[in-house]
Amino acid sequence: MTDKIPVSVFMITLNEEANIARALDRMADFDEVIVVDSGSSDRTVEIAGGYPNARAVFHRWAGFAAQKAHAMSLCRNQWVLNVDADEILTDAYIDEVRKVVAADEVDALESTRTLYRWGSRPRHFGGKDRLIRLFRKSAGHYPDRRVHESISIDGKVARTDATILHHENLTFTERVAKANRYSEARARDKFERGDKLSLPVLLFIFPLTFHQHYFLKGHIFDGVDGLLTSMNAAFYAFMKYAKLWELRRQRRR
Repeated sequence: MTDKIPVSVFMITLNEEANIARALDRMADFDEVIVVDSGSSDRTVEIAGGYPNARAVFHRWAGFAAQKAHAMSLCRNQWVLNVDADEILTDAYIDEVRKVVAADEVDALESTRTLYRWGSRPRHFGGKDRLIRLFRKSAGHYPDRRVHESISIDGKVARTDATILHHENLTFTERVAKANRYSEARARDKFERGDKLSLPVLLFIFPLTFHQHYFLKGHIFDGVDGLLTSMNAAFYAFMKYAKLWELRRQRRR
């Protein structure tokens, strides 16, 4: 029998019953999995409870960075791995985790993430995302952000091309709703930092973002989905600054 990988996996969830079982199936070899749920109304918590190495706990939503920081604080191992419920660890990635933890020579592992949407990889010029998900608990912390949270590492980082699969099976309505929520959080982060705003930004951010995604990043080759992806990216960018303008106007009243 293979020894458990001495790593604590942690994920934050809300209504992920369509995804979480597939993610947890790939975590059977890890010592523990901490699932921090913010109040799912579906079977997310029930499904997580069916895995012997998983523990589901409730924590009121505190924002992405704070929620992940809380989940990390519950981990008992010095090595931790953050995974989203719609992500799947590949065999190659799990092998890299084993090697890095066994060698114990670095503080984090930067890897790739490959997007799949409804079972297919979108076609565009952009490469795979690069991100850090495995790290030594004492070397990482989440900067205080409401959205687009990423771990900050104080130490040595190794790199690998082993990938995590990201299955973003959202309808376009769900993608637009997500962009709207994220733009609200991002605008508040910018507002609290005192970021400036100008009319040219509001005027040109939508067409420039669309041009960047549709033509420069090559989403034009992905048919209607590429068009919708580019429009949604432009919508997010515009709404982020429109909501920042609104927040600044409310402060002046």
